[in-house]
Amino acid sequence: MLKTQNLTFFYPKENSPALAGVDISLPAGGFITLCGVSGCGKSTLLKTLKPCITPHGRLSGEIFFEGEPLSVLSPRKAAEYIGYVSQNPEAQTVTDKVWHEAAFGLESIGLKGGEIRRRVAECAEYFGISAIFERDTATLSGGEKQLLALASAAALHPKLLLLDEPTSQLDPIAAQNFIDAVRRLNRDLGIAVLAAEHRLEELLPISDSVIVMDKGKITAACKPRELAERLPAEHPIQRALPVSARIYSLSGISEKIPPLTVREGRSSPAVRRWLSENPPEKEKRTVTDRKPVLTIKELWVSYGRGLPDALKAASLTLCEGEIYALLGGNGSGKTTLLKAVMGMAKPLGGKIRLYAKNPAYLPQNPCAILGKDSALDELTSRNISETAAVEILSRFGISGELLPRNPLDLSGGERQRLALAVLMSGKPDLLLLDEPTKGMDAAAKRDFSEMLKSVGESTAVLLVTHDTEFAELCADKCGLLFNGEISGEGAPEDFFGENFFYTTPLRRLAKGIWEEK
Repeated sequence: MLKTQNLTFFYPKENSPALAGVDISLPAGGFITLCGVSGCGKSTLLKTLKPCITPHGRLSGEIFFEGEPLSVLSPRKAAEYIGYVSQNPEAQTVTDKVWHEAAFGLESIGLKGGEIRRRVAECAEYFGISAIFERDTATLSGGEKQLLALASAAALHPKLLLLDEPTSQLDPIAAQNFIDAVRRLNRDLGIAVLAAEHRLEELLPISDSVIVMDKGKITAACKPRELAERLPAEHPIQRALPVSARIYSLSGISEKIPPLTVREGRSSPAVRRWLSENPPEKEKRTVTDRKPVLTIKELWVSYGRGLPDALKAASLTLCEGEIYALLGGNGSGKTTLLKAVMGMAKPLGGKIRLYAKNPAYLPQNPCAILGKDSALDELTSRNISETAAVEILSRFGISGELLPRNPLDLSGGERQRLALAVLMSGKPDLLLLDEPTKGMDAAAKRDFSEMLKSVGESTAVLLVTHDTEFAELCADKCGLLFNGEISGEGAPEDFFGENFFYTTPLRRLAKGIWEEK
């Protein structure tokens, strides 16, 4: 169905190619997962395959769709046959109501009213968005917008779906539901899927093949079960592999079928043996006898009549030097809590006491705090010398040819790291981070967690995240926000160890094995 030959692309004024001789072949009904570190070219590749959003620059090579050059496909057919879901659903939401957003693409290709209503109703039920059907799109959480974007694309009955980090803004349970929906579109309806993703736990088991990119080139292309063997031991993608595959590689024991899922891992003697011999470390960074920098008591927030209260008696305390990870489902009120602390959402009741003198807030969309012409300018414009700015940016993986690049031309992960560098340059005593690892590859997330832990007593951190692995890696305390209040709280090893559903893939895999030790 889809084939590229020697596909090469240069962004304007760039000497290094974003894509360099990319050859891929996706059969009808096939499913390929595309992975690689941030900035490797995944998003650029997907955009070149969707004619109406192909970026400006020098493009060479060939793209074939159903045996014909993609360039001969009419704009209507391209919109209808090739669906696209971006890594930033807010940039893809164009109307005021959920039902109108779902119908917008169908109206654009000229379908009649009766056909539009039938397709919209069908997709609303299929994707489980009927409960938010009458909502304003502005009131949706990032995850809800992502599901709406997928439903809107599917309503066009595409032959190919291009997904750019589709689970980056979804909580673990919603992410699995999203992937299940994509799997059904692929398996039951025969829609081909090319998905770029950093989180491979859910996608690899349902993929026919996987492609690894690095600096615009394909460095590996194989079956998902072969990927661990194809990659060098220290390759950053090794950290992104499903936990069963990672542990299987560490065990050093060969079996006929390497595991990919938790179910397969729990049935693997090699994996069970390794887990039994390597129980979790009990030692964690502790925070004791420190002054609070933020206290929230019985906080209530509502967005108006007809909408449920976003927060209902939510309470938490954050102390100096503490890292608190707040988890919860999409739309549970996590972002609202951060906005209330910053005075961006007005409480109906409760108390917020902010003792920090220099708080800093990173919203879900990092572009909200970025507005200069280059990554380097973002820091030098804040009275930071160029030498110091380069040093700060390098700590966040922004260096070399990325320094003069406009923030809007960076990848999602690079833009996120740039925004973090900007905030940290101000030496805040309180960091409020809304999905800070969105768009980051596994290696970048590990580096970022080490950086957060290294700020020590100078900075307290309250981070909202769906990434359970990241939360366990860096947090001192975790809390679960449900039904407007924090219903569970504790140290990561206890919080994730006691949870059955809302936990890390490793904890699911080791359930009943570590407890026996």
